[in-house]
Amino acid sequence: MRLLIVISILTVFSFSEITAQKKTDPRDDFDEGEYFYKRGDYQEAVYYYLQLLNKFPDNANYNFKIGECYLKIPGKETYAIPYLEQATKKVVPKKEYNGKSFDEKDAPLHAYFYLGNAYRINNQLNKALTVYNTFINSPFYWANYNQAIVENEIRSCERAKIIQDSPVKYKRELLPGNINTSATEKDPVVSGNENILVFVRSLKFYDAIFFTVKENGNWDKPVNISPQIGSDGDFYPTCISFDGKTLYLVKNSDSNSDIYISRFENGLWSKAEKLGWHINSKSNETHASISEDGSTLYFTSDRHKERSGFDIYVSKKDKNGKWGRAKNLGKTINTEYDEATPFITNDGKTLFFSSKGHYNMGGYDIFYSNREGKNWSNPINLGYPVNNTGDNLFFDPVKAGGVGYMSRTDEEESGNEDIYRYEIYSNLTHLYEMLNNQDKQ
Repeated sequence: MRLLIVISILTVFSFSEITAQKKTDPRDDFDEGEYFYKRGDYQEAVYYYLQLLNKFPDNANYNFKIGECYLKIPGKETYAIPYLEQATKKVVPKKEYNGKSFDEKDAPLHAYFYLGNAYRINNQLNKALTVYNTFINSPFYWANYNQAIVENEIRSCERAKIIQDSPVKYKRELLPGNINTSATEKDPVVSGNENILVFVRSLKFYDAIFFTVKENGNWDKPVNISPQIGSDGDFYPTCISFDGKTLYLVKNSDSNSDIYISRFENGLWSKAEKLGWHINSKSNETHASISEDGSTLYFTSDRHKERSGFDIYVSKKDKNGKWGRAKNLGKTINTEYDEATPFITNDGKTLFFSSKGHYNMGGYDIFYSNREGKNWSNPINLGYPVNNTGDNLFFDPVKAGGVGYMSRTDEEESGNEDIYRYEIYSNLTHLYEMLNNQDKQ
C-alpha cells in the first residue's frame, strides 16, 4: 500500500514537472508571441516576448519585437525606446534577418527606423533625426526600404520644430467622471447641439459602445448599447447625425471593415445595418461622416490599393434616397500616404481629417480644409499642442469647427485614453504659409 502511495506521489510530481517544463519552454513563448502578434493583440504578444527576453537578455531580435509591439499600442509607444536601443546594437541587413525563427538573435536594420519613430513620438526630435540618418546612411538601406516614407519622417521632425514654435491658443476640458473612468474611453461622436454623446469604453473582455444624453448641463450615466446594436466588440462609432438619431459605425472582421448605421427609435438603438455596395467594397472602409442634411457621406477606403493606401471618398444620395457612386476627393486632400477619420462640419464648409502626409509633425496629424466652390482649399495643420508628434486621429468638430471632441492619453490624468472637449481660438493660416515655404526650400 505504501509503495502504491509513493508511486502515486512520484507520478504526480513527475507530471507536474513535465507540465512546468512545458509551460516554460522558450519555444512555446515564442510561438505564443508570434500568434498574438499576427492577430494584432500586441499587448499579449509583448507578455510572451518579455518572457523570452528574461531568459535571453542579449537577444536583439526579442528586443526588436518588444519595441515593435509597444509602437503599435496606443499610449505605450515610448515604452519601445529602451528595447529598440538595445536592438540596434546588433543589426543585420534585411535579407539576412529571419524574424519568424526562434533561433534569430539579431535585429533587422529597420530597428533604427522604428527607434527614430519612438524618439519622434516622445518629442526627442534631434535623437530621431540622428537615428534616421544612421538608417539611411547604411550601405544596406538603398533599394531595400521605402525611401519616400523615411524621407517624410525626417521632414516631419523638421516641421515639428517649426509648428511647436507657434502653439495654437485653445482650451481643453476633460469630460466628467461618469464618462471618463480608469478604463480607456475613445472615439467620441456628438450631435450638433452637443447634447448626445456616443463613445467606446474598453471593458475587461471587449470594447463596448456607450450612449449618454446631457440633461440640464450634466451628462447622464452612460448606457452600454452594444447589445442593442448587435456588437460583440467588433463595432465602433464613426459619427452621429446632427439630430443625434442616426449612428454611423464600422464593423471590423478578419476579412475587411464595412460601414453600418443604427437608428434611435422608441428609446432604443436598432440593430446595425450594412450600407450598400457604392459605399462598402471588398476592401476596407474604416470611417464615415454624414452631412447635416444627411445627403452627403464622406468616408475612408483602401479600395484602390495600387494608387495609395487609405483615401477619403464622398458619396451623395440620389432623388430616391440611394447612395451614388463614390468619388475620390482628389489630390488636394488625399496624398500618397494614408488619410483617415474625416469629419464634415455642420455647415458643410469645412472638412477635418487626419493624414500622414501634408505638413505634419509625424504619424497622423489633424488637418482642416475649407470648401471653395466645388474644390477644397489646401489643408492646414490644426497646430500644436492639439497635434503632437504621435498619432492624432478622430477630431469630431461642432460649431463650424471651433469646438471639437477627441480622446487623448494623458499621463497626468488616468494614464489611459480619456475624452476631451477642445475650443480652438487661433487662426492657423500663417502656419500653413510657414510650412509651405519650408518645404519649397
